[in-house]
Amino acid sequence: MSAPTSSRTSAVVGIVLGLLVLGLMAAFAIGLPKAHGEEEVEVRELVLPDTLPGGYVASDDPAAFADGQLAEQADSIAAGERASRDHGNEVLPEVLGTPAATRTYVAEETQAVFVQVFQSEGGAFAPNSLPEPAEDGSVSTDMSKVGDGVCILTYGQPAGDGSAPAPAFSQCQVTRGGLTVQIGSAAIDAEELVDVAGELLDDLNEA
Repeated sequence: MSAPTSSRTSAVVGIVLGLLVLGLMAAFAIGLPKAHGEEEVEVRELVLPDTLPGGYVASDDPAAFADGQLAEQADSIAAGERASRDHGNEVLPEVLGTPAATRTYVAEETQAVFVQVFQSEGGAFAPNSLPEPAEDGSVSTDMSKVGDGVCILTYGQPAGDGSAPAPAFSQCQVTRGGLTVQIGSAAIDAEELVDVAGELLDDLNEA
């Protein structure tokens, strides 16, 4: 029995909102230092895999939605995601002047996981601003060292019981072997994002 139309619509809206969040984050998160001097750097072909470590499936593959509430729309959603992927893979290298690739993956059936990989040592990674914590210690945006990565954490409203809210969106950068991965999601915590990025970098550097 198929899920109600309202549920499917809500899920699609969730993905669209996720894409809007990515646009806002990318506006201040990406800045790549370019190599200088006489040393030539081998240009690498960067291709993101169909699945990420941890089992997250690319949103341009209908299989990402085949067993969930968006199964009936899987082909059309995947087609749109392929178009977005292809456009991003054309624009990023052209604008940044370095090999780069982008792809979106799916967690929890409908939640987006945004990934970009660059041939770069990274480092230029920061939000537009880092507001001073409020009197109660709460913050709207924070930046933290997490494992081998650095993460921008965006928080929602504080909980009514006084407890600290979980990040509403996490975006992390990990650099290894001359490649940098930036990965963001509202559904996965920063620690797991850094782990996934690290394993992805290992796989890409072994390819």
